[in-house]
Amino acid sequence: MADIPFSIRVRAAVIEQTKRTRTSSKVDIERLIEESESKIASLESLELREREHACVAALRYLVSPIRTLPAELLSEIFGLTIHDDTHIKDAFRVSQVCSDWRRVAHCTPELWNRNFRVDLASVDSDEFYADGLKDWLARSAPLPVPITWCGRQREIISCHSSEEVLRIAPRWRSLGFEFTAPRWLVSRLSECQLESLEALALTIPSNTDPSTVLAFTVPCLRELSLHIHSDALPILGLPWAQLTDFTFTCHRTWSQPTIPFDLLAQCPNLVRASVLTGLVVPGAGRDPFALSHLRSLSVDYFEPAGHAGGHGASFLDNLSAPSLEELCLDFGKLISESPRWAGAHFPAFQLRTPNITGLKLQYSTITSDELKDVLSHTPCLERLTLEDCGSCFDETFIDALHYKDGVTPLVPHLHSLVLELMLENGLADIMASMIASRWWTDIKLALNLDPPTVARWTLVQLEGYFEPHFVNIMAGLQDKGIPLEVNAWEYY
Repeated sequence: MADIPFSIRVRAAVIEQTKRTRTSSKVDIERLIEESESKIASLESLELREREHACVAALRYLVSPIRTLPAELLSEIFGLTIHDDTHIKDAFRVSQVCSDWRRVAHCTPELWNRNFRVDLASVDSDEFYADGLKDWLARSAPLPVPITWCGRQREIISCHSSEEVLRIAPRWRSLGFEFTAPRWLVSRLSECQLESLEALALTIPSNTDPSTVLAFTVPCLRELSLHIHSDALPILGLPWAQLTDFTFTCHRTWSQPTIPFDLLAQCPNLVRASVLTGLVVPGAGRDPFALSHLRSLSVDYFEPAGHAGGHGASFLDNLSAPSLEELCLDFGKLISESPRWAGAHFPAFQLRTPNITGLKLQYSTITSDELKDVLSHTPCLERLTLEDCGSCFDETFIDALHYKDGVTPLVPHLHSLVLELMLENGLADIMASMIASRWWTDIKLALNLDPPTVARWTLVQLEGYFEPHFVNIMAGLQDKGIPLEVNAWEYY
């Protein structure tokens, strides 16, 4: 008896004291605690003293404030302790504190319906893994569950585990893969009733037969990520018209280069789109297709081998997005020496997208004059991000942003400026003057009888190789209350 761990003694004591005090009030239990504590000192046997200590611990547990909380409130508290990146450990940790907490945790499906990675390579202990998986998924019912399939070896497939997950396919909220899904699994998915699926990440493997039909029953699907590793696209039975979020990626040289546009044209209700394109698409005789609800567009330009110079600028020629607000153009994957800017194509595109408020350019060779021209035709711009865009941010451009009384500068609504750049020496004072010209304290703004015609900064973020003199000047602006962040890289 003396070798029994104290925690086990307390657990047994809780059961015993729960029965003993079933009809007792809190005051009665507190009186029992006092009696037990006074009795401990008089006990000569170590075993009896440990037993009485366990009794006191059990009684204190029975009157602890957390036991008076309603189960619904306790569930809410448990939910706050669960983090997305550690949710499996967190859920088990909460459920193993005591039997009461385990009962509440197991009856709280919100603790068990976070993103779950299904390991298809768990063959060594497959039945054990499948049983644990079955229990976990049962506790999440009836809520939808995000599912991600993964596996260390694609050839090894855990049948027990996959069947447990496929059994609850109607409850999947999202579906993704950390590898190219085997054909048998994709085929099985097309047979499932994916009634709750809102997001699908689908990869088309290489050498896919274009006559293959992949039809999915997904009445709630809104978000689709399509990654192509094949020269041909199978026949996809998807509710394109109900999609609001579409990501399209293809690194292969297509025999049918208009496919990305043909897919987008079937999605009239898109709100967000992200496209990797690097193929020259004939624009002559083709009217731009309209995505009237599109708010955010990201275009990642890619240059396949043998297609130097064809970096897909014509993508903008084929698109009309009158409601577009956020635009990101990334030229980082271009490998040729051709200009990394769609200068000849962009003005016409701007006429079809007059409401852009956020613009991000990455790895572009756009010049200072070209950038000024772009911004002069983006009257609603509020947020500008330039990442590794050469030397476009020169003295002439900085001066165009400078606010002078009575003169409206470039992009007057701009309030957020994020720059990752190599700033030329000698521009520190000019840069500081420009930033300070578009900033006022609350008091100064309230006393100003003639309000400024430009927006006040909400964020200025600078990152790059800066001289100490520049960093010191920026620190002075920070002291004035300007929301300025400076990350100066070290020289090696």
